[in-house]
Amino acid sequence: MVSLRRHPDGWEAALASGETVLARAALLTAPVPQSLALLESGGIELPRATRTRLESVEYERCLAVMAILDGPARLPPPGGLALTDGPIAWIADHQRKGVSATPAVTLHATAAFSAEHWERDRQESARTLLRAAAPWLGANVTEFQVHGWRFSKPLRVEAHPCCVLSASPPLVLAGDAFAGPRVEGAVLSGWAAADALKERMAKAVQKSY
Repeated sequence: MVSLRRHPDGWEAALASGETVLARAALLTAPVPQSLALLESGGIELPRATRTRLESVEYERCLAVMAILDGPARLPPPGGLALTDGPIAWIADHQRKGVSATPAVTLHATAAFSAEHWERDRQESARTLLRAAAPWLGANVTEFQVHGWRFSKPLRVEAHPCCVLSASPPLVLAGDAFAGPRVEGAVLSGWAAADALKERMAKAVQKSY
């Protein structure tokens, strides 16, 4: 989706393919800066206080590396390890977790390392992380990919689990910036947003009778 704009029948989403989709309600779960960009591109104005609050949401950046190994990794059960020293924050063993038949791991760099190396050569940054992870890999890396996750973790979480920007037609923001910077928070935010949408759509149906 490249923009969202009001439509007489609700909301009109413009897709990168050039297609448009009409809906009676809209739910945006992208990181807050990306959601605000979608609204701005569609000419949707927000109350100043709401926009100021949402624009203040900041995120940590994270460099992530996915590596294929030529043998099993050394990570202990259940296959995830949070580190407190060095450039790596988290290592996950996908084979031990049962999500990959091939020995494979994912490394998440710390926020400090990611910020320092964000504009540097990604391949070299990935090699630095893999060297730091060597004691837990226990095998050779046969191939790897590196990804820059610009909005990895919100530094400030909103007080409410979702944000209703419009009651009619319904428009709601949700995600980990609203109910906690983890998968659990994103799920709780999604449930809250679903409840908010159902409530407002039910009222709209009642008014139509």
